[in-house]
Amino acid sequence: MKFSSTLAIRQPGKYLFGLSPWLLVGVSFVLGLAVLVLAIRNSERERTHTIQSYFERAEALIWALEAGARTEKGLGVQGDLLQALIEETARQPGIVYMSIVAPNGKIMAHSDVSNVGSTVPDGALPVDLVTRVAGYKEGRDDGGKVFEVYRGFSPLSQQHEPQGAHAKKQGETHREHLGSHMGVEAASPAESLEKGAASSFIFVGFDKNPFDDALAADLMNNLLAACLVAGLGFGGFISMFWAHSHKVSCRKLKDTQALASEVLRSLPLGLVTSDPEDNLSMINATALTMFKTSRELIQGHPVKSLSGLDWDSITSALARDKKILERETVLMPIGGKRIPVSVSASEIRDDGGLFLGYLYILRDITELKRLQGEAQKNTRLTTLGTLAAGVAHEIRNPLSSIKGLATYIARKMLEGGPEKEAADTMVLEVNRLNGVVAELLEFARPTTIKFSETDIDAVITRALRLTEVDIKSAKITVEYTARKDFPLVFASSERLTQALLNLFLNALQAMQPGGKLGVRVKPLSNEEYAIEVSDTGHGIAPDVLESIFTPYFTTKPSGTGLGLAIVQQIIEGHGGTISVTSEPGQGTSFTVCIPLRPQEASWQKKP
Repeated sequence: MKFSSTLAIRQPGKYLFGLSPWLLVGVSFVLGLAVLVLAIRNSERERTHTIQSYFERAEALIWALEAGARTEKGLGVQGDLLQALIEETARQPGIVYMSIVAPNGKIMAHSDVSNVGSTVPDGALPVDLVTRVAGYKEGRDDGGKVFEVYRGFSPLSQQHEPQGAHAKKQGETHREHLGSHMGVEAASPAESLEKGAASSFIFVGFDKNPFDDALAADLMNNLLAACLVAGLGFGGFISMFWAHSHKVSCRKLKDTQALASEVLRSLPLGLVTSDPEDNLSMINATALTMFKTSRELIQGHPVKSLSGLDWDSITSALARDKKILERETVLMPIGGKRIPVSVSASEIRDDGGLFLGYLYILRDITELKRLQGEAQKNTRLTTLGTLAAGVAHEIRNPLSSIKGLATYIARKMLEGGPEKEAADTMVLEVNRLNGVVAELLEFARPTTIKFSETDIDAVITRALRLTEVDIKSAKITVEYTARKDFPLVFASSERLTQALLNLFLNALQAMQPGGKLGVRVKPLSNEEYAIEVSDTGHGIAPDVLESIFTPYFTTKPSGTGLGLAIVQQIIEGHGGTISVTSEPGQGTSFTVCIPLRPQEASWQKKP
């Protein structure tokens, strides 16, 4: 026997609240996509912020160069101070180059002195001198990228501006280069003229690789965050599913355990299980009742502690054959009566074949044995009745001839002579044999019992009147009180009188002079009544008691053994039962229980 560890089989395609698993995947995908969009937007904001930082730094550098150029002019310093300023300023980390270019394209100053005096390609200069543009310049010598900021360079236009006006113009300039980067139109030429024309262009080239590396790292972090959030979301859904499944599984497990406990409790079979060491692990209520013990006394003890069975032979057969099917034996519990049982046993293994113990099932077959006995008895009685009917039919005709001949001889013989006495004796024996044949035919013939409303008191009184001569000759006292208030019953008065007459005669034959015959009738319920016939005779031995209703079984020297068998047949024809209790030397009591209104199926007497 294998036990499966699977608690329940989940329906395919449905996991949580009856929803498809693809819905969980879709929700997780949407969640991850939303996080990804937010990550991209965050990267764009970081890009904008970095570009703004480049512009601010370039603005500060250009302002410092313009201030230096103004100082040079104001002090009248001779020499190429602007070239020196550019070279020193370009030494700062992250600056690739700085240059000042005239409107005709000639490089006036450059962080790389070798480039001074050269000309930039056509189309590389801005349209006007005040335009600020953020752009990328590819193709550095080392293969890197450059973020280039350029605008008009006019150190003299701000020389005499008040401090407030200069700050205001710096703010406007900052907004202009941001507007240019974000797609907003630059200042118009008219506005440029109002601010003062620039004398040249200044270019600042920043190393873009750190910028790109930072953006890539930021994007990677955002992507990782998006994957993490999507994973957490998906994990949350999975956790919800697992929690719900666990809750459902726990509820199903509790229901299954409750159902299993109820099944085991109500199971009409005794069920016992043991562990691999054959120690008792489980026993149901039916088995406890059969073994006449309690759970507290035997829990955890070896199975052999359940006394009453030959456990050695059972375990030996189980070890040899691996299973036992319907092995009949006898259970003899301490303090209880013998119980015929059928034992089945097998090994308990899980799905992997691991040995878990043994399972024993005990079935009380007392009723089965009784039914088998009754079936055998009925088969035997049917055969015996058929044989008796044939024999009685063949014997009755010769008996009639013998009786006629004996009667004729008796008439011819003298009174008082031995011949006359022999002939009379022959007639008496023929009459006795004819009575036996009549009983045989009565027992074997299938007859129909005709029911009618009957006064049970009249039936009992009539049967007692028929035995009145025997009662008086044996000096027997009869105890019977008529029940005039007893309701009418449906019965065959003739057949019921015959049954009671046989019971009365048996009681008289079992008693010595001076005995007491008791007759009592009482209602058992609204549907049944009982007639009790008791005597104070010698009683019936226990070994004989079980056979008194068997045809042709008798303890009397001259009995036929059909009297009580016919009584049982008549009572069962009324749909009733007859039982007997007796104690040797204390007397015997017969109890007849008959329905007030027998069922239609019981009206037809069975052979």
